Amino acid sequence: MRRWVFVPAALLGAAAGGLLVKKVWLEKYRQEKKELAAADRERDLLYTWLLLEQKGASLGEYFAAHGFQTVAILGMNREGRRLFDALQNCGTASAIYGAELDNFSAIHEHMEVYRLGDDPLPPADCMVICDLTGIPEKLAIARRECAGEIVTLAQVLAWLIEQRQLRTWDGAVKGWPPAELLP
Repeated sequence: MRRWVFVPAALLGAAAGGLLVKKVWLEKYRQEKKELAAADRERDLLYTWLLLEQKGASLGEYFAAHGFQTVAILGMNREGRRLFDALQNCGTASAIYGAELDNFSAIHEHMEVYRLGDDPLPPADCMVICDLTGIPEKLAIARRECAGEIVTLAQVLAWLIEQRQLRTWDGAVKGWPPAELLP
């Protein structure tokens, strides 16, 4: 009789353990899917930027056409640092400072980096969001902190693609930029 008491307990324990394992693996799957999507967005953005450079486009064209002379960079990651380098050579606009929302240890050797939400920001004509994730949240915070116009790096590149009239047969990524990279 005692043996039968342990069977339901063992079955309940196995079921609970199975559900826990399923939940852990499902969460891991969702996280990996999210990371893969971010890697795809980064790849397409960098490919688009390279294509524009190959076609002779300069990021300075966007800033000159919109009357922006001073640019703040939100997100001092790879793309933000690359934007800084591109602006150093364009002659029409200059990066005057960087800003970070969630990477408080970010530094740059040639530019002051401020903490968005903690440090008062100097005035800039435009702030470019170079991060590829969490854009709506970063946009909302940036709008409260920065008086200038706020755009995403994807917007800048998409504008250049349109100005150069690059299409998929020219090498442009079909359907780029994705909606999550635009404000």
